[in-house]
Amino acid sequence: MSDESPPRKRPPLMKDESPLTGGRLLLQQLRPVRAASVVALLAALAGVAATLAGPLLIQRFVDRAGAGADESALMAVALIYLAVAAAGTTVRVISGYLAARAGWSIADGLRRRLLRNAAVERPVLETEGRQTGAVLEEIDGNSDIVGTAFAEAGFRMVANVVTAVGILAVMVVVVPAAGTGITLLTAVMFFAFARLTRRATRRFGAARQEQAEFFGFVGDGLAARDDLLPLDRAEWATDATRLRLDSLFRVEGRAYMAGRSLWPLAQLFFALSLGLALGFGLRALGHGDVTVGTLTMLYLYVNLLQEPLEKISSQAEQLQRMMAVLTLSARTLDREGTVPAHAGAPAGEPPTGPQTVSFEKVTFGYGDEPVLRDVTFSVPAGGSLGIVGPTGAGKSTVVNLLCGIAAPDEGRVTIGGVDAAAIPPEQLAHQLTVLSQQAHLFADSLRDNITLHKEGIPTERIWEVLERLGAADWVRALPEGLDTRVGTGGRQLSEGEAQLVTGARALVHPGGVLVIDEGTSRLDPEAERSWAAVVGTLMRDRTVIMVAHRTETLRDVDGVLVLRDGRVAEPVSGLLKGDLDGAGAAS
Repeated sequence: MSDESPPRKRPPLMKDESPLTGGRLLLQQLRPVRAASVVALLAALAGVAATLAGPLLIQRFVDRAGAGADESALMAVALIYLAVAAAGTTVRVISGYLAARAGWSIADGLRRRLLRNAAVERPVLETEGRQTGAVLEEIDGNSDIVGTAFAEAGFRMVANVVTAVGILAVMVVVVPAAGTGITLLTAVMFFAFARLTRRATRRFGAARQEQAEFFGFVGDGLAARDDLLPLDRAEWATDATRLRLDSLFRVEGRAYMAGRSLWPLAQLFFALSLGLALGFGLRALGHGDVTVGTLTMLYLYVNLLQEPLEKISSQAEQLQRMMAVLTLSARTLDREGTVPAHAGAPAGEPPTGPQTVSFEKVTFGYGDEPVLRDVTFSVPAGGSLGIVGPTGAGKSTVVNLLCGIAAPDEGRVTIGGVDAAAIPPEQLAHQLTVLSQQAHLFADSLRDNITLHKEGIPTERIWEVLERLGAADWVRALPEGLDTRVGTGGRQLSEGEAQLVTGARALVHPGGVLVIDEGTSRLDPEAERSWAAVVGTLMRDRTVIMVAHRTETLRDVDGVLVLRDGRVAEPVSGLLKGDLDGAGAAS
């Protein structure tokens, strides 16, 4: 192979050519529930038909009563009215139930999609650079707003618009002058609605971003409580939260006023419509053009028109919030770099057993300044390499590149001859196992923390790993053994116990490449010796790369790579303890 390899770009990204918008995202989320949505819409329209039929039946009842119809005929009209009202109530309940189910299904689907985007598809370094509370608010808070708006306003908004159109059509036929005037007022009102809605949607989007940042700060404050209290800085967090609340209140206030500006417009419209309807209706009654029943029907229709218009104003506010968060969510899902392409990944089953790991003239930076510069090394299949260096030398960046978390700006990082960033995550998980000092423990049982809920790992295998780590007696002494629950982050365990659990997690997954990122810095001396013995055993059937602080953990590796300022300072093997200390292993 030539020493000069051409610079390699980051892997291309799979991205739909057309941008994802809030409307397209909603249609995508609607697909799994389209049948229920269609039935809910039809039920809502049936409810509209029942609502529109009510004043017509009352007109018939009043006119027949005025004409001296017999009691049986009037009773028949009354019974028909009751039947239509009961049917309307029934179909509206059905529509509401189906709309709620569809809304929460849409919310759950969006929640899963946003969570997968943050946890799997987005670059890990990008997600880790954001506040956890802000990410959670964008996922759960936005999904909740979409589900609630769709369930409470989606179909009802359509039903109310259809109701308004139906009422206007009847009034145009019965009293043309009044109906035409009210229709023109309606057109002006909806034009104003559209203009106000666009402004309100932008403000709701800004409010959602402000809310996400606020919850992110609150999450940081809670996480830092143990650090703030001893330093007497807890009051600072409280004061800063109050200032952020003031800012959030102002932004939310502007968004609320923008949304509620539709309500007075609806009230003005209703007052003008009622005046037009009664004025022209009474005039037509005086000329004998309409009956008392028709005038009564006209009055009832104007009253009916008030309710859907008032609801349209409040439902429009909910839909504005929904479209604002859908637009934000679409931008998140559609952002450049969301899904890395795996065009270079081999087809078929992932390879098993130890594999060669190579860095070939790798240069990488998180910004304009490179963190690694022209780094080259290779670990043969079944071999082992220790990586040391002072803080900021680039040790953790080597691990990130090896794990496919980032791709090099120049050069290649390969596992078994394949670019690490080109291997699909599910395949890479079979080839590579990582033991990190920062590994997270869930508020779950020891068993599930070790297996990460992966099915097919027998209990015997877990105990075998724990025996090899020297942790089996400790686990047996726990109240519920492997089923003992630990707190979030392993707070109920000592640091050494937590490290043993994460060590068992790494050992129970049979990857051919084992990466240890400062994996023994938290163990007590006895557990450290036990762990070192296990790693020594694993070196016979795995390729091992160890990034370490303590020199004792590198006694049995085949070679040691020293990094300084992002460059390979000296690739050597068989270093003594004093040599390692001089190389800057402690950070």
